[in-house]
Amino acid sequence: MNHRDIKTVKFAWLLGVFLCVNADAIAVADERYVLRYDAPAKDNLLEASKGRAKGIGYIQTALPMGNGRLGAMFSGGIDTEHLLINDITLWMNSKRGLDEAAQSGTRNVASDDFETVRKAYREGKYGTKPDSMESLSTKYLSSTEPLGNYAPFTDLMISSGHDPAQVRNYRRSLDSRTGLGTVSYSIGEGTFTREFFCSYPHDVVVARYTAEGAKLNLTVHTTSRHKGALVSAADNRIILSGKAKMVQDDVEFMQIVQIDAGDADVTPQPDGSLKIAGASDVTIVLAGYCDYLPIYPSFKGRGYQADCEKTIAAATKLGFDSLKKSHVDDVSTMVNRCQLELDFKPSGLTTDKLVSGDGSVELENLYFHYSRYLQLCCSRSAPVPSNLQGLWNADLKPAWNCDYHTDINVQMNYWMVDPANLSESFHPFVQWTKILAESGSHTARETFGVEKGWSMGLNGNVFGFTAQNEHGRRNQQGGHWLCQNLFDHYAFTQDRAYLEEIYPILKGSAEFFVEYLAPWKDGTLVVYPTWSPENSYLVKQYSKLNKQAYGASWDQQLVLNLFTDCIEASTILRRDEEFRETLQEMIPNLCPQKIGQYGQLQEWPEDWDNPKDTHRHISHLIALHPGRDISPLTTKELHQAALVTMKHRGDESTGWSTGWKTCFWSRLHNGDRAHKIYQFLTSKRAYPNLFDFHPPFQIDGNFGGAAGVCEMLLQSHLRSVNADAKTIEEAAFVAYQKDPKQPNHFVPVVPDERLADAPYILHLLPALPSAWPSGEVKGLKARGGFEVDMQWSDGRLVQATIRASRSGEFRIYAGNTLSEVISLEEGESLDWPPSR
Repeated sequence: MNHRDIKTVKFAWLLGVFLCVNADAIAVADERYVLRYDAPAKDNLLEASKGRAKGIGYIQTALPMGNGRLGAMFSGGIDTEHLLINDITLWMNSKRGLDEAAQSGTRNVASDDFETVRKAYREGKYGTKPDSMESLSTKYLSSTEPLGNYAPFTDLMISSGHDPAQVRNYRRSLDSRTGLGTVSYSIGEGTFTREFFCSYPHDVVVARYTAEGAKLNLTVHTTSRHKGALVSAADNRIILSGKAKMVQDDVEFMQIVQIDAGDADVTPQPDGSLKIAGASDVTIVLAGYCDYLPIYPSFKGRGYQADCEKTIAAATKLGFDSLKKSHVDDVSTMVNRCQLELDFKPSGLTTDKLVSGDGSVELENLYFHYSRYLQLCCSRSAPVPSNLQGLWNADLKPAWNCDYHTDINVQMNYWMVDPANLSESFHPFVQWTKILAESGSHTARETFGVEKGWSMGLNGNVFGFTAQNEHGRRNQQGGHWLCQNLFDHYAFTQDRAYLEEIYPILKGSAEFFVEYLAPWKDGTLVVYPTWSPENSYLVKQYSKLNKQAYGASWDQQLVLNLFTDCIEASTILRRDEEFRETLQEMIPNLCPQKIGQYGQLQEWPEDWDNPKDTHRHISHLIALHPGRDISPLTTKELHQAALVTMKHRGDESTGWSTGWKTCFWSRLHNGDRAHKIYQFLTSKRAYPNLFDFHPPFQIDGNFGGAAGVCEMLLQSHLRSVNADAKTIEEAAFVAYQKDPKQPNHFVPVVPDERLADAPYILHLLPALPSAWPSGEVKGLKARGGFEVDMQWSDGRLVQATIRASRSGEFRIYAGNTLSEVISLEEGESLDWPPSR
């Protein structure tokens, strides 16, 4: 298929119509972006009286909306429409308002006690006995403070009285390009339509019911799963006030539902509901807030009641049509920045049937676009990032607390924002990390005796919890990985003001590790206590709970990454020369990466790897992805060791791990293996609504999978420090070099001073799978501040266009050929290959 054929297929894809704005206005929907169903969601939440609803139900089949803070899901129920409402800042079962040190959740540890713990590590006290590393870490280091959990907000129910047995032509859909949800069906002579959206510009959830050839008779009521919530109805409004229970200082919240039913009768009921009779058109607008503010250590102070009143007044004054237009303009503008157009023939199948099959390019294309939509929904301008379930949670006791895991999950949530051209979505991650750096300074000092910098443990919440996990076997550091995300965002945007903003966080994390690193028996510097998430070693001797270790490869790789980034940032900003020299002096002393007895990259400094280990975490390949220090093009032996590790671990795993493996194989330049994993993710690790399969669900798999697609098509993590080099091996900076005395050891390299100005290398179609022989992508972002469009046919690049969002230099690597250094001014573009 050539490029002209692709354009023909694009026209053929423009299928399907749905009602919008009013009954007479019709808009064309691009079906590549639309999730479609011919039945309502399974609403098991209505029947579940307590605990988590089991099996595939509402969360896995309802369709999500969100504006980054406020979220909703709609079921499309015929008799009862169920909207689950969430506020990403609403937590419970924790503490806030403590003094600054206590608010971090940290444990005050005497220096002698910390040394007792470290001594157990040096002496190899494995297992779980009282004198073991795990037991002593639990006794002395682990927090006893409550982390709490993310909490549901409210439920909005809209009853129609319609009999499902009488319904014809049912359709439920969600357009990820516009953020519009729709439901339509017929009963007798009547046609009924619903529209839903969650507005970022006006911070409200909006629903509109219309009827043709019939009238609407609706009952609207709202509830909360939090005990003691008060609901009242008056005029055309329902007000709900409640509290989320905390161990200290309950979180207060409020919701207002405003109804416009035209001339129809709207009657308040004693139970706080509203009855609507004889309407043709009903608009429902919902606003809700809690009292949370990201102010350490109080975490409160928002005027949530006044904000509710102000927001609902402004939204209702605008009216439905204006609200909808501003919403569609907002979402479509951001979604349209990046478009993937793979070559497939539309099947006409509903989304649930696509998922239940064995996979298809059609599903893979939809999954990528939907993942970008989800990113917009759950991360925009809120002060906290997306959590394990993004934004959507129905449970008072959610799985894994629906919290922030720093051993991959919260970081994976943000891998795709820059490559997929949604950089604004990164803002909440930055705001949250600022709080962690403030809180973590107390944890660094109180628990580890480190006077400078900050520390972060495994689990986080919205109240600045940075302490070590309550289980000693889960003691870890997380600041270095969070900082990797922070600096990588700068690599994409080249925003110097942003670099100024995050530099204190980078430096603080580096300062912590300068003091926390300690010499091991061979004299090299290692991180400990630590683990390799969430894996065990010497299992036969000490059981699967034997997890605590020293100098785990992932920690060592991330410390090198952090020190290198901090050196570059300080060079660019021209500050802290003395501290930069300290980092440069320490880098060669870090524990090297090692190739073990099976040819694998070792997970620990000791050769403990088991080739039959198929653990879902492959943390010791973090230098391959999301890091940049292992590459088939520059580190041949480490690349081969990474291949052995990947073969040992296998292909099938949980959803988020499958997403990571897609990225790994893309970085290994094996497009067919990456595609095999991505196909498995989209067809075998996706629920009917495409949420990632990890009961009840985890959103990181969606984001990891989309990041993997970006990696298949464009990679830009390598830097050219030698402008005169003709090959990529000679041009690129390499972070590890072979130790001449121990050939299976690879020691860290002090970054070349030229790295701060080194152009990024844009590798075009590095892992294009044979299953995608022809296609087109627009608006991928590359590091260095560039956007890239590409068309390919018969597995080969046809044309690429590189646009500069900022003035800068880059090199192109395509067809095994490295270009000269290319300069573009802001706003300029370049076609590649150049026209002859």
